[in-house]
Amino acid sequence: MSALSSEQLPILAGALLRLRGLTLAAVFDATGIRAANLSAWLKGRPQVISAARVTALLYHLGVQGGQLRSDMVHTWSDQGEWAHLRTVFSLLQEPVAPRCLFLDEHPGLTHTRFLQWGEAWFRLSLTPGPTAQDDLAAIVRPDRMIVLPVALEGIPAHEREKVGSTLLSLAEQGGREIPCGQLAHGFMQRVKASTTDLFVPTSLDAIGWAMLETTLRKAMLEGMSPAELALKIEMKVLG
Repeated sequence: MSALSSEQLPILAGALLRLRGLTLAAVFDATGIRAANLSAWLKGRPQVISAARVTALLYHLGVQGGQLRSDMVHTWSDQGEWAHLRTVFSLLQEPVAPRCLFLDEHPGLTHTRFLQWGEAWFRLSLTPGPTAQDDLAAIVRPDRMIVLPVALEGIPAHEREKVGSTLLSLAEQGGREIPCGQLAHGFMQRVKASTTDLFVPTSLDAIGWAMLETTLRKAMLEGMSPAELALKIEMKVLG
């Protein structure tokens, strides 16, 4: 995407503040930006803080030159519909590669995920809302999704180099890769939108949808028609 506009910068900064759980007082201690000025700037009042201080603020929040810093592990938390997470990924420049999402099968209300997004690494602590669905893959559009055999919550995220080496080593030892395809993201949202109240999605449903979508994509590339696909599914389910 193109460079961020002056109107987008406060939106990005506000979302990052919430993802990182930072207070205005904590930002003042780190950057010297007065809480009152920062609050006004976040609400859209221009020229409250200088361009140099905006640059320093974004750097403190993990952004440099319109991209996420690669010299740190970004530790974010979001809940509900993950609005702040969506905001950040929609505004920042997308990396060419890699985009690798690491998952686990650990149950619980809050799920820990690790993401390699270009040169940047993330530790995400995500809690879906009461009616929200786990669609992290649709937000980040990963090139690879790998389910690891350990609980990701227990993996420390203090040092960038150790995070990357640990996750990649676990992936080689016992990780299970879930295929990704261009069909996956839009199709997943359309199918999920038609689910009934009787279906309660779990954290693993996104993986199942991705597997189904990859299989359908492969079948269509091999020349199978939608009618043939429907017949095969009906025979498998009802036969």
